[in-house]
Amino acid sequence: MKKTEIMGIVNVTPDSFSDGGTSATMPAAVDKSLRLLDDGADLIDIGGESTRPGALEVPAEEEIARVVPVILEVRRLRPECVISVDTRKSIVARAALDAGAAMVNDVSGLSFSPDMAAVVAAFDARLIIGHTRGTPEWMRLPENCCYSDVTAEVCAYWTARAGEAEREGVKRENLLFDPCLGFAKTAEQDWTLLRHMAELRQVGPVLIGHSRKSFLGALLREPEPLRREAGTLAVSLHALRYGAAMVRVHDVRATVEAFRVWRHLAGDDAENPGCGC
Repeated sequence: MKKTEIMGIVNVTPDSFSDGGTSATMPAAVDKSLRLLDDGADLIDIGGESTRPGALEVPAEEEIARVVPVILEVRRLRPECVISVDTRKSIVARAALDAGAAMVNDVSGLSFSPDMAAVVAAFDARLIIGHTRGTPEWMRLPENCCYSDVTAEVCAYWTARAGEAEREGVKRENLLFDPCLGFAKTAEQDWTLLRHMAELRQVGPVLIGHSRKSFLGALLREPEPLRREAGTLAVSLHALRYGAAMVRVHDVRATVEAFRVWRHLAGDDAENPGCGC
């Protein structure tokens, strides 16, 4: 069974939907990063701008001030670890890559910053191409959640954006694709995308970012994100089963343990998932 990498989430924001800004300061974010790595994360994703529904844009200078000191300190303490920066802005991506990040997670799918792919290519970094419509502030408007075939339209968007990225010099093997569950999508559309992992994977390696999201809350009738962890683990195991390249989660330790048990039951103990860095 091919390894599914585990990406740990570090929100250096005061308005995260999930953790309420508990990692909003540099020391707290560094501590969180180290804890996730110790828990077995293959890499960490550090973000300085909330992209929850309704979130307002953060100025690039402020976003840089939030994420770059964290990246520098984590790299100093764990020079071998892999860091992703969660940003839509090429200027933030460049600062983060300069500071030691090796991946850019662009939930806008290259639509926010036209030069994002060129910046990524200049550093020979990995790039996650997301899918959304509109900005976080407006992405849940009904017109942004209207699809005739959500799976086909997400795949077509990815294919077009991947072509753009490659023309700017990003290597195909450095591309991953995120359907961005909850971004300009209804809960049922999120479930549809998860049920069609095989079609999604035809475009390329897929990242599933589902942790504690509202589509789980709707199904489980659980308004509190922190109480959606069992549902999150169920989706993580579904992603593992259907060949996701990566899952992006808050609770790394629980995911590592669930993957280890799943692999043991499957008789595939050749790899130790989530071995950390």
